[in-house]
Amino acid sequence: MARLIAASTTVAVLLALLVAPGRGRVGYGHAVAQEPAKGAGRAQADFKAAGVCARCHVVSVLEWSISKHVAAKTTCQKCHGPSKEHVANERNEVKPDRLPRGAQIARTCTSCHDAGCPKTQQTVSCQKCHHVHALIDPAKRPQAEDERLAKLHERWDRFGRHMAEGERQVQRGKWEAAQKEFQEALKLIPGNHRAALRLALCKRRQNPALPGFKITGSKFDAQTGLPTEVAVTGLDLAMVLVPPGEFDMGDDHFADARPVHTVVVEAFYLGQCEVTQAQWKALMGTNPSLHQGKAFGSADKMPVENISWDDCQAFLKRLNERVPGGGFRLPTEAEWEYACRAGGEGPDLKQLDQFAWFRDNSLRRPSGEQTSQKPDAWAPQPVGTKKPNRWGLYDMQGNVSEWCSSLYQPYVYDPRDGRESLTKSGQRVLRGGHFADSAESLDPALRHSERAPRRLRWNGVRLARTVPGP
Repeated sequence: MARLIAASTTVAVLLALLVAPGRGRVGYGHAVAQEPAKGAGRAQADFKAAGVCARCHVVSVLEWSISKHVAAKTTCQKCHGPSKEHVANERNEVKPDRLPRGAQIARTCTSCHDAGCPKTQQTVSCQKCHHVHALIDPAKRPQAEDERLAKLHERWDRFGRHMAEGERQVQRGKWEAAQKEFQEALKLIPGNHRAALRLALCKRRQNPALPGFKITGSKFDAQTGLPTEVAVTGLDLAMVLVPPGEFDMGDDHFADARPVHTVVVEAFYLGQCEVTQAQWKALMGTNPSLHQGKAFGSADKMPVENISWDDCQAFLKRLNERVPGGGFRLPTEAEWEYACRAGGEGPDLKQLDQFAWFRDNSLRRPSGEQTSQKPDAWAPQPVGTKKPNRWGLYDMQGNVSEWCSSLYQPYVYDPRDGRESLTKSGQRVLRGGHFADSAESLDPALRHSERAPRRLRWNGVRLARTVPGP
């Protein structure tokens, strides 16, 4: 047992070093979702049978796979339940329906061995002779090495060497050499998430051009290899790469922003500023904004407003027809909040004046004119005139509220539940607050909603784009 545990632990440690952090969402659990590679052996097929469990419980599934459980066609779900499609808690983590511990494990064993142990007929304390998952005496060392476990360990060891060499080549900027190493790693562990991401990085660095974009900066994201600063072809609209990651979405202070839960966000591009009146007019031919004319000398640089969610869809349709590669859209509300927080919580209320246009600093008329009775007493301001957040995005809070693609539905946020459908009816989410809002209304987690056809003087738009393919 000592050698089994040592070998299993080595594999687990190697996995921990090779996959990205985050509750085991990547790694062997993803690899086994693919068909086993030719000659990969029975061990990989056994892992596949364990399904999602292998994502996190590497050692346990190793032990399970070398026991007689596989031959008996017993799966993890036999003891732990189906997990109702892998039950997710409020933080999107996988957990089983049943988790027997201690003496309860023996009761689970007797569900198969209803006559007791085949050798001793004993019905309690199965762990005295057996490991929890493997049918091995925990007090005795295995008489012979398990050949399948040794092969699995050796494959992961070679995988690790290729990954390490690939990373060395990345540090040297030798993209072609690094690409070859990551390709070899994927041959050993097909579908490995980290290896696939690093391979994509190498390909992008060798060919950084993106259809419909002009690269305007010299920086490239270290995770994805994508350019961090680009502009939309023919529209003079700057966009910033929002890097992939995860964050805690929501806030327990707001009833409709509960529960706080973890959301994973893939890399995407987001407008550095809100779409301006000039940009809207250049594409659509008209300017629907109420804040324009002689009273607003900088109207072209001010955000377009008085637009509905439906208007935004018409704008996007025309843009996608015009720009190679398409993929332009509204951000989801999860993407919006992630970008607004920019790896933190967003600016403190005491610093908000440096980052946002809101009620305290966008007043057009003297305060003595009963401004609270006049809806036009406040106005939006030219975009990009306050400080950007940590990711280089301007006016994420204030100026105009920004339409999101999402339907207004309760949390937990889950894009699979239909809330990102563009054809379903219902109110759509607005985020960020606007020029006439109080500071408290600009909280990154605060959710607003409105009917899709409705136009209001403080609702605008910020462009998002899925990462275009090569």
